[in-house]
Amino acid sequence: MFNPKVALFFLAFLPQFVDPTAAHPALQIGLLGLVFVVIALVLDLGWALTADVAGAVLRRSRSFLRVKRYVSAGVYIVLGVATALAGEDKAGHARPLPQM
Repeated sequence: MFNPKVALFFLAFLPQFVDPTAAHPALQIGLLGLVFVVIALVLDLGWALTADVAGAVLRRSRSFLRVKRYVSAGVYIVLGVATALAGEDKAGHARPLPQM
């Protein structure tokens, strides 16, 4: 509601589906917006419930917790090494990391 990108999306996208010759174009836009909100709500609730179930399953798995610990440590080590090797260019700016 307070995100300007969403407002711009609605202002740019929804009018394409409105019949300007119909009796109430503003009502059509409102109805299309409501349909969008309902669809987004159902999908977001589905993702949230799926993530909750997956999280509960993964939290009970000892092997996942062990693998997660080693993967996290590996990521931190790789980031530390990459940061140490990044250095600076001649102008004193940090060089970008090489793409892998």
